[in-house]
Amino acid sequence: MTKRIAMWSGPRNISTAMMRSFQSRGDTLVSDEPMYGHFLAITKTNHPLREEVIDSMEINREKLHEHLSTFCPEKYSIWYQKQMTQHILIDDNLEWTKKLTNAFLIRDPKQVILSYLKKFKLEDETLIGFIQLKRIFDYVVQNIDSKPIVVDANDILKNPSVILDSLCSALKISYTDKMLSWERGHRETDGVWGSHWYNEVASTNNFISSKKNEDSIPKEYLNIYKKSMDIYNQLYDYRIKH
Repeated sequence: MTKRIAMWSGPRNISTAMMRSFQSRGDTLVSDEPMYGHFLAITKTNHPLREEVIDSMEINREKLHEHLSTFCPEKYSIWYQKQMTQHILIDDNLEWTKKLTNAFLIRDPKQVILSYLKKFKLEDETLIGFIQLKRIFDYVVQNIDSKPIVVDANDILKNPSVILDSLCSALKISYTDKMLSWERGHRETDGVWGSHWYNEVASTNNFISSKKNEDSIPKEYLNIYKKSMDIYNQLYDYRIKH
């Protein structure tokens, strides 16, 4: 029986490093942002490599929901889906997530926003996914699990072995030290967008606790920051602490 794990996060949340970590286990198939092509096709968002992304992926929402909630990969006991909350649209029916083990990867919105602005203009608060994160989180709490699995990126970076061990316990899978390191570089399982977004993680082979960015958030993004911080704090209370 395949354990299907949907790890929900917004962008710039060490989500790719987490995907690397799970893939290094050896028993895990990973899927990189499977809803991305659909999101771009529907929203018309002009992300880098937009057409290449759409052409490389399934973009039919119903087919995606069916596949992500029922497919059982051969040779793997775990299927780790790196799911980005900003790819879930307001009219998406979340019923399909009931067949998944849902977990949430969060990060301080200030660090998310400052990191995102280095790569792309933050034209809309939905692009960093906190609003969608709250909607998915609430759905899980109300319909699937009243004690949701939440892990904070900063906690992982500070103490990866302890937090990943606790995360695996919450996911009801075994922990292995293989999750602490991986080979450098890009890989075939990365989405085609990796050439734009993944250069930093491609240069690493483990979780690196970098110094927090202490720059001020530009005034035009302060309202987005405040709204996102409110959601972050709500989920933070649920986070795995050890």
